[in-house]
Amino acid sequence: MGKFLLIAVGFLIFISCEMEDPIDAEINDKYLELAYDRSYQYPDGFYFKNNVMGNVYYENTVSIKPTDERENIWIELDTDDIKQAKTWSDLSNELSSVYREAVLEAETDKYFEITRVNIQNENDTLLSRVHRSGYFISLYNRFTDIDTIGVFNGEMTSNKVKELIEYLWTSGTLSIYDKVVESSITDKEDLFVHEIQSLRTVYGDFGIHDIIYVYDNEIKLDKATKILTINRELIKEIEGNFNEGW
Repeated sequence: MGKFLLIAVGFLIFISCEMEDPIDAEINDKYLELAYDRSYQYPDGFYFKNNVMGNVYYENTVSIKPTDERENIWIELDTDDIKQAKTWSDLSNELSSVYREAVLEAETDKYFEITRVNIQNENDTLLSRVHRSGYFISLYNRFTDIDTIGVFNGEMTSNKVKELIEYLWTSGTLSIYDKVVESSITDKEDLFVHEIQSLRTVYGDFGIHDIIYVYDNEIKLDKATKILTINRELIKEIEGNFNEGW
């Protein structure tokens, strides 16, 4: 009797381990739905500007140097002088494999922008940008795994800090191109904490499942130093669609 009872208990434990928690399954279904929704990128209220005029490129410490002078330092540039921004844009253009003529200069509270068009292909338009120092100074080196993003010189309110972080996310400055599941900001005594949950889909080859990676991104702004830091943690991997072979 004891032997059969032990087997029965073991069987129930095995079944319970194999069964997926209904709540967890519902959450996974939500992630899968967003992952395969081609029209979805950000939730309502998330800061995003659709750049229909061309491709955005932030000038940096690599783009303004000849190939033989480049180092393993890729930090986006900043200035409060549009002439300096234009000089960097011109230099970057001269070093580029494609020449694009400057046709327009513009500025916002966040950046300077030089619109450049390929004279041989008018559909090839580049929006060459430089951060405004009075708004944001980048300290983020894409070639290293560091948590420091940069310095915020704007207004210290929840709405303004949220806008900054989401602007840096959508502009590509953080080198994160995930879909955003949810976003929230908390104003604490000595810092702002902005939490962004995101997901990234890695599509499998023939005979392999896609994998959806879910991340918790915690971005903090120290009120005293004005320095932004980020901590990115993988919290879940979900098996996606199966890719049939030939």
